[in-house]
Amino acid sequence: MAFTRAFEEHEVPPELKRVYSEVRNSFDLPFVPTLFKLLAVCPEYLRLVWADLGDVVRSREFHSASRALEELVRSLVLKGGWRFSDQQRILSAQKFTVDDVEAMAMIPPIFTRAVCHMLLFTRLMQRGYAGGQRGRTSDGKQAAALSRMISLRIPNERDAGLRVWLIYSDIKKVTSSKSVMSMFRVLSPFPSYLAATWLDSKKILVEPSFHSAREQLAKRSMSLLVGLPVKDHRAAAKNLTPANWRDIEETVDNFTRLMPQFALLSDVWHRSFLQVESAVA
Repeated sequence: MAFTRAFEEHEVPPELKRVYSEVRNSFDLPFVPTLFKLLAVCPEYLRLVWADLGDVVRSREFHSASRALEELVRSLVLKGGWRFSDQQRILSAQKFTVDDVEAMAMIPPIFTRAVCHMLLFTRLMQRGYAGGQRGRTSDGKQAAALSRMISLRIPNERDAGLRVWLIYSDIKKVTSSKSVMSMFRVLSPFPSYLAATWLDSKKILVEPSFHSAREQLAKRSMSLLVGLPVKDHRAAAKNLTPANWRDIEETVDNFTRLMPQFALLSDVWHRSFLQVESAVA
């Protein structure tokens, strides 16, 4: 049972559609993160994880921890001084209008937020198949305005044309990932801009200072798990086989490994737009 195909909302049964909807609202995101769509191949595990951790995600403690990660990301990126190429020049050369550029500048912060959420969540999933941990959270009722008012279309990998598929292949090769993260797939309607964004990302990924920042962010995410409760998912999932668990662990561990670097890259991307806004002002 390989976790290689992301199942979209129209492809899953009603019970998983409800999970997808709750995921959007609980994280307050305008899309469903890819990991959940991959885990839909194993409905028992996806239902189990969400039944246990849904309330945790909605808690004040979880969202406070995620905001702390976002603040660290901004601090590390500011300290590192990394930037992508001139976004105004690149987008203007590809016939993007001023309004188009402004719309595109709204995208990176959404992914910084999403990746920080998912870094904490995948860490909790790891605790779940490692025996769980004790903790307590308080009710975190929220309006979830972003998820309820905005929908961000993230094309599936299967929808990629030849040029985009080649870029995806390079992304997977360089990051040693089996999936392409949403922050790149959202750009697939604009292959030239996707290529430019990935090229800038590749240059930063190899910098020693970026490696150090990535490790610092990964360690911080571990410390923020203290007090967040997780049940023993192995004990609760009676019907999953050892092979199932191997696939689950491989998928979750891979996402957890990738989250810190993509949180940093999304904020670098955002800073590159802020540079354009400053120049215009």
